[in-house]
Amino acid sequence: MLLKELSYYKTGGTCHSLIQPQSVQELADAMGQIDKNQPRYFLLGAGSNSLIMDAHWPGAVINFSKMNQVRIDQAKVIAEAGIDNSTFATACYDASLAGAGWMYYMPGQLGATVRMNARCYGGEISQIVDSVTVVTNKGVIKNYSGKEVFLGYKSTLFMSKAEIVASVEFNLTKGDRAQIRQQMDSCRTDREDKHQFLYPSCGCVFKNNYDVAIPSGLLLEHADVRRFSTEQVEVSPYHANFVFNKGATAMQILEVTLQMREAVYQKYGVWLDYEMEVLGVIPDDLQKRLQEKRSQDFKQTDLALLRTTGI
Repeated sequence: MLLKELSYYKTGGTCHSLIQPQSVQELADAMGQIDKNQPRYFLLGAGSNSLIMDAHWPGAVINFSKMNQVRIDQAKVIAEAGIDNSTFATACYDASLAGAGWMYYMPGQLGATVRMNARCYGGEISQIVDSVTVVTNKGVIKNYSGKEVFLGYKSTLFMSKAEIVASVEFNLTKGDRAQIRQQMDSCRTDREDKHQFLYPSCGCVFKNNYDVAIPSGLLLEHADVRRFSTEQVEVSPYHANFVFNKGATAMQILEVTLQMREAVYQKYGVWLDYEMEVLGVIPDDLQKRLQEKRSQDFKQTDLALLRTTGI
């Protein structure tokens, strides 16, 4: 199987082994075997926030699509990492539980949503998580409270620890079904109005920098990044932080995003951090550019003009 068949962005080639556990214990067993055999591996949920390189990956890929169960007991909800966000939001709605409506129509699976502390439409996953069950890279099952997990804006414990989100427990509250439905429909409509599903993408390529107080999409817009679009790679005409795959290779997409980041730095002195994760075998030259860090050199006059006038 080509990994592009499992990826929301529709990139990715072959791999040495594809592991699809169906429970937390199966995931722990798989990680125990990987630890003994020492192969390289990466994690793949829905791939909605990832760009998978097309070259053969000589290690394992762990995919969570078969870990997709959710159990609800009154206000207590336990969901496995592979359940997709819309399915989870719908299950909570069916049980008249409020707090997850903002996740409706948000691409991706719950494990990745927790790992990156995802947020949108005024909601943030850290606000509703009670505890998280993880599996270490040695196959040990551990538990954390929500307070231990979340470290700040799009930051969690798991970004620096070799531990995998396996299941998540929530303690939600009863809500008004009509209001929950209204929130869900609003999220869906907004995403459709912005044409986010027109072509495969990974959502926002870059994080917002809150020291700048200007959305990255607006910085990209006014850095004229659409000039980097090609026949195969299109910077969305509706949201400049989205990059559409119109038949491109992963390297072509990555090259365009690197040019976008450089353009913002040249115009505004803002060095953007990637939200998109790049997985697989990355050529050395692209890896060096991808990992490059520059000091922020804000061009305050231009940024102030953009904040006040939007131009």
